[in-house]
Amino acid sequence: VTVKDRKGNTLKKGTDYTVSYSKNKAIGTAKVTVKFKGRYEGSCSKTFKINPKGTSLSKLTAKKKVFTAKWKKQAKNTTGYQIQYSTSKKFTKKTTKTATVKKNSTVSKTVSKLKGKKKYYVRVRTYKTVKGTKYYSNWSKVKTVTTRK
Repeated sequence: VTVKDRKGNTLKKGTDYTVSYSKNKAIGTAKVTVKFKGRYEGSCSKTFKINPKGTSLSKLTAKKKVFTAKWKKQAKNTTGYQIQYSTSKKFTKKTTKTATVKKNSTVSKTVSKLKGKKKYYVRVRTYKTVKGTKYYSNWSKVKTVTTRK
């Protein structure tokens, strides 16, 4: 936490303020409270998200109008995975589809009904559902696969 006064001066922890956290161990929404002291007064609370740890693609295998994505298992603090694939390396909305794997023990997904001899950009991320809200990790690095005719 970095705390600055209205003039942009950085305040000193312990001298000008104290920091306390609540619910900041598990995936979900956590809270930080800054209480001012010394020549500063008042307090400020903010919430922030704690997202699950991500994963990475380990292998992409192409077949006729199909590919299979495999990734590293990330079972701790995750509910499942999302796989996103696109014919655009920018993952534009029009060219991108997303598949969800609802078990965190599953580490592969076969995507079918694709075009033959087409290059696809693929990435994966984890998610954790907490009280009906999904919290997502960052996307993995993108890998490419070209389907067979």
